[in-house]
Amino acid sequence: MDAVTVRTRDVEHARVEVGRVFCPHRLTPQSGVRSVQLRMAARRVGGVGVIDLDYGQAVRIQPDPLETFYLIQIPRAGHATVQHAGHSATSTPDVASVLSPYDASDMHWSAASPHRIFYADRQAVDRELARLLGHPVDGRVRFDVGMAMTTTAAKAWARGVDFLADELSQPMDASLLDHPQVAARFEQALIGKLLLAHRHTCSDLLAAPAHHPTPGRLVRRACELIRDHHGEALTVGDVAEALRVSVRTLQDCFRRELGTTPTAYLRACRLDAAHRALQAAGPGVSVTTVALQHGFVHLGRFASDYRARFGESPSTALRR
Repeated sequence: MDAVTVRTRDVEHARVEVGRVFCPHRLTPQSGVRSVQLRMAARRVGGVGVIDLDYGQAVRIQPDPLETFYLIQIPRAGHATVQHAGHSATSTPDVASVLSPYDASDMHWSAASPHRIFYADRQAVDRELARLLGHPVDGRVRFDVGMAMTTTAAKAWARGVDFLADELSQPMDASLLDHPQVAARFEQALIGKLLLAHRHTCSDLLAAPAHHPTPGRLVRRACELIRDHHGEALTVGDVAEALRVSVRTLQDCFRRELGTTPTAYLRACRLDAAHRALQAAGPGVSVTTVALQHGFVHLGRFASDYRARFGESPSTALRR
């Protein structure tokens, strides 16, 4: 995991260091102000990252097109006005601003406006969108500039970003995301949730009705694939991609044929495997180790799901 921490009062030093994390840009403090109070902590794993950034003073920020990444900027306090791709938004703790890679931006941050910023690599976004749709995307994907953070979907996504920030702040070998497969799954989940939570140029395609000529055969093939590979870094997007259908099509077919979702089926397979591993575990094996080995990042959710399926806690099964 990459991490950068910077504190400075010098405007030019702030511009250079923030530029190293993001991209070259112009940084102008408000009239009459000669210094900033920059505090920045940037953490990244794979194609995603979280940057906590506060200039202390009111500043104007003018980056050129980001080119290779998307940014979702969430003020913790204060506000920002953002002009991007011919649109404008006033960003507050309830409204994030979203910058797509293809256009320059002009932003005015108020004083005392610390931001939590989510970074997503453009290729990772394109890849996850292709999984959701079942085919590669033609053309550039642009998000709407203003993102309401008060919806249920946005709140769920923001909790994931906060979890990512917390795990990336842990010491080496102490984070759940140290394992590459776990980190890859979480990256896909965060980007996928963003694509479903906030409007972009392909949102209508994602919402289009899903049809498949042989839903029963599709579900049988998906179940077989999940049973054979649930121990790997497998996501529902991977299953859909392997079967050359969209995630939406796969989900609709599972609901019609089995009355469940592919995510629930995958989770059940992993719970069964974790159950067998706990029963066979030798001395020194922990519940956390078993959970992570079987793709469970949220240990509280793992314990709850395990108890619901087997009628006892994972620790009880381990002690037997």
